Amino acid sequence: MRRAASILLLSVALAVAAGVPASAAGNEILRKARARQAEAAEVEARAKAKAQAEERRAVQGYRNALRADPKDAVAMVRLGDAYAAGRGIEKDEAEAVAWYRKAAELGNPDGRYALASRYASGRGVEQDYAEAVRYALLAAEQGNAAAGALVGLLCERGMGMPKDDAAALSWYRWAAEAGDVTSQKLLAYRYLEGQGVPKDAAAAAAWYRRAAEAGEADAQARLAAMYRFGVGVAKDDAEAFRWYSLAAKGGNGEAFAAMGGMLLYGRGTAPDLEAAAKWILKASDRGIPEGEFLLGVLYAYGRGVPRNDGEALRLFLRSAEEGYVDAQLQLAKMYLEGSGVPKNDNEAAAWYRRAAEGGNAEAQAMLGWMHETGRGVPKDPGEAERWFRLAAAQGNAVARERLKYLETLHRTSGKGPDTGPAGP
Repeated sequence: MRRAASILLLSVALAVAAGVPASAAGNEILRKARARQAEAAEVEARAKAKAQAEERRAVQGYRNALRADPKDAVAMVRLGDAYAAGRGIEKDEAEAVAWYRKAAELGNPDGRYALASRYASGRGVEQDYAEAVRYALLAAEQGNAAAGALVGLLCERGMGMPKDDAAALSWYRWAAEAGDVTSQKLLAYRYLEGQGVPKDAAAAAAWYRRAAEAGEADAQARLAAMYRFGVGVAKDDAEAFRWYSLAAKGGNGEAFAAMGGMLLYGRGTAPDLEAAAKWILKASDRGIPEGEFLLGVLYAYGRGVPRNDGEALRLFLRSAEEGYVDAQLQLAKMYLEGSGVPKNDNEAAAWYRRAAEGGNAEAQAMLGWMHETGRGVPKDPGEAERWFRLAAAQGNAVARERLKYLETLHRTSGKGPDTGPAGP
C-alpha cells in the first residue's frame, strides 16, 4: 500500500523560512511536542488508574451476580474474561477456563466460543483440536460470529477436522457477514492480494470499511491508506486524513506516521508543523519506519527540531533497513549526489536495488540507468533493459524513454551517451 513520495517535495515543503532562526524555531516546536507527549502520558496514567479501579469493581459485581444467581452464565463468562486478561484480578488462565466451562455447560454461546478458543490454543487447558471444533460449532450454530471465524481457521489448517480451503472461506464469509471484524479484515486482505478469491481492490475496501465503521483501528488505517493512494477507491486525501485521525485515536502507530506526513505536507488538511512534529515523534518512538523517516526529514531540514545531519542519516538508515522505500530512495540519492554523506556510487546502487527489488518503479528506472552507464554497478545493457522494462510496466516515463533509446541503439548498433535520468 505504500508508495514513495517525491523526494523533491521534502525541499519544497520544508525549505520555507518561518521568519525566525531555524534552530530557535526547531527547539521551541520540539519542546512543545515533547511537553504535549508528557501531558498525554500523565492523562493516560490517570485514565489507566481509574480503569483499573473500575475493573476491580466490575469483578466484585460479577461475583455478586453469581451469589444472587449461581446459574448466571453471562456473569460466568465475564468473570472468565477477567481472569484471562488479568483485569481487576490476578491473571489465571486455568480459572478462566473453569468459568468458561460452567457457562458452556449451561449453553451460553460466548462461553462455548471462549472454551473452544482455549482448547485450540492450549491456554489454561490441554490443547485438543477436536474439542475446539465441537464447542466452536455449537457456538456458531447459536450465531456467535467469532466462533464461526474459529471454525474457519481450524478448517483451513486441518485441525480437528478435514482441511478444506473452500469450506474455511465460507466460514470466514459467514463470520464477516455476522459482524466479526477479524474475518472482515481477513477477507479484505484476501481480496487485496487475491488469496483464495479473485483479486478485487474494491471488494477489499468494502470489507475494510465494514471493520473500520465498527471502530477497528487497524482497519481504519488500512482504509485510510486506500484513500491516500487511490487503491480500490477514488484517491481522496481529505477522506484519508479523516480515517487516519480515527485510527490514530485508536492507537494505531502507522496512523501516527501518516498523520504526521499529511500535516507536514498539507495533504488532506492544512499544514501544521507543530502538530506534524507531535505525530511524527509518537510514530518514531513507536518504531514505525515511516515515522523514523519523517523525523529524519525534520532533522535534515531543521524544521520542528534543531538541524542535525548525523541524526537524520541515522534515522534514514534505520527506516531504510526496516524496508521503508522513501528512506531507501533518500539514501540512494544522498550517496549518488554526495549530499550529507561522502559520494559513493556503490552505496547508491545498493539502496536503489533494495527499493527496486521491492517493486518501486523510480528505483527500477534508476538502477537501469546505473547499469546502462556503469555507475556503481558493472555496465550491462541487458540488465539495464530488464530494469527499464520493469519500471516502464508500472508507467515510469523515464524508463519508457530509455527503452526507446535502447531500441534505437539496437537498430543502429551505435553507442549511447553516458547520461541518464534525473535523480529521484
